[in-house]
Amino acid sequence: MKRLSNGTPVGPYRIQRFIKDGVFNSNYVVEDGKDGLFFLKLFDTRAIPEEWLDRGVVREIAISRDLKNANVISYITDGTLVVDGTEYPYLVMQFYHGMLLSEVLNAGRQFTQDEVRNIACFILEGLAYLRSEGLNHNDITPRNILLNAKDGKLTPKIIDLGHASPDIRDGNPPFPMKDLNLLYTAPEALEGIFTDASDAFSVAALLFKLISGREPWETHLGEDETFEEHLNRMREARRREPIWPAALHACDRVLQNIVFQGLRQNPTNRLSTARMLEMLTGGGSSTRQRTDSPAKTAKPDKQASPSGLKAVTDSTELKKTMQRQRASGGFADVAGLDNLKKMLTERVIWVLRDREKAARYKLVPPNGMLLYGPPGCGKTYFAEKFAEESRFNYMIVNGSDLGSTYIHGTQGKIAALFQEAAAKAPTVLCFDEFDSFVPARGSEAARHRPEEVNEFLSQLNNCARRGIFVIGTTNRMDMIDPAILRKGRLDLQVEIPAPDQETRRLMFVHHLKGRPLADDIDMERLAALTDGYSSSDIAFIANDAALMAALADENIAQRHLEDSIRCNPSSLGRKTARNPIGYK
Repeated sequence: MKRLSNGTPVGPYRIQRFIKDGVFNSNYVVEDGKDGLFFLKLFDTRAIPEEWLDRGVVREIAISRDLKNANVISYITDGTLVVDGTEYPYLVMQFYHGMLLSEVLNAGRQFTQDEVRNIACFILEGLAYLRSEGLNHNDITPRNILLNAKDGKLTPKIIDLGHASPDIRDGNPPFPMKDLNLLYTAPEALEGIFTDASDAFSVAALLFKLISGREPWETHLGEDETFEEHLNRMREARRREPIWPAALHACDRVLQNIVFQGLRQNPTNRLSTARMLEMLTGGGSSTRQRTDSPAKTAKPDKQASPSGLKAVTDSTELKKTMQRQRASGGFADVAGLDNLKKMLTERVIWVLRDREKAARYKLVPPNGMLLYGPPGCGKTYFAEKFAEESRFNYMIVNGSDLGSTYIHGTQGKIAALFQEAAAKAPTVLCFDEFDSFVPARGSEAARHRPEEVNEFLSQLNNCARRGIFVIGTTNRMDMIDPAILRKGRLDLQVEIPAPDQETRRLMFVHHLKGRPLADDIDMERLAALTDGYSSSDIAFIANDAALMAALADENIAQRHLEDSIRCNPSSLGRKTARNPIGYK
């Protein structure tokens, strides 16, 4: 397939960069001269089989023209480019910043059950739309789910309609089987039969991967193996039951049933995609939060605990979830903030760790600290790294975890939380968005919960003597009840600001470490270009640049990083962010 050089005009667009080659096409990012970016797929009709055409039009183009849905990649336009007297049809689709689900999984990301449900709902709603248009996707895999960045948040979106088609029951699909990832392909699809049941099997296999971290049948293509040999091995594997990891048996019953019944060998006994969605939503509209990302929370500075813990505060559940923090990078993973790390090591960690020596010197550590500052600057991340550094028991608590439908029920949960923390001391309790727990009394937010604020005040009193260190994080320090901040409760108030230039340089070093890099990476320039950017902005830019390079099958270069910076303004809204074009 002929590749186009950067800068080549294609209708009203201009090639910005090459992404990858397909079987009968090549893929590019193009711009329209107004800072708008788009995906463009260029087809070589001389090599495309007749069955790939629909009355002379490339099937993917014909299919894409009529599709418009929030869960599926969107059509913009199509046309024809003439090169050396040969016509090449092209398809232009909406451009989305983000990462492929396959990239996120390869990075070792683990998902909570709520996140798995959210991703599944997006995919199943997209498939429901395609089904209403008389189509199956036929290639649902992690590489065809884009975690689309929009308004600083990530939502799943189905991409690549190259295999979409109506039901195929004659074993002769109008697309090359070699393009398929057989790890997610249904048994009947291995024989060329594709229906809604085949998509359902692929969804179940994908959920299996998200929950357990592995495919249900791990039969990968060998180094010297032909596609036909791999296909035969996969056919043989499908005759066996998959191995059910403990993670599948530990997840909730609805997800279990969807996976178990979705992977049935006989398609007539398999759940349909519509039934899967009905089970996830209770038969009504989807209950997922559309703004949620497959990160632990929607806000940029919220990162998943390394141990995958989600806090609950019923005393019986607390015993199951509060765990000793596993060894990891600790403060070594935090760029900058050296004075804060030194102070906490000297004033908190060793005093809690060496209680005998502390008692001899009559030392009492601070009860806790409030981390405040703009969103996306790593407050929750720093709290987690503090827990890793200390190796204390650790739990992060969100506002919804302490909610109760009973009058004064939340008070009891707060008391039970601190009681269990004291029993497992030394313990770090991190309250995320602390202003939602302890709003200033007299304010509208505290009107219905003065008892809960009073309970917090009581529990925070000298909690360090019980081996508890409390960390609160907030973007709104002004909304917290002033009594919480006096000495003897949260003794320390520490600002986590937007990173300075040296810290940004260290963050780029950290986030690019271990990735394939070109020789032209200039960390100093990257730090200068991201003046006013948050910590989470820089992490996203590194991942976004890695995705660009991976799609082009090349090392991450300076241009990938600068392209990402140009296209992704600071989430803090600083004027120093250049050429903000927003998310599509």
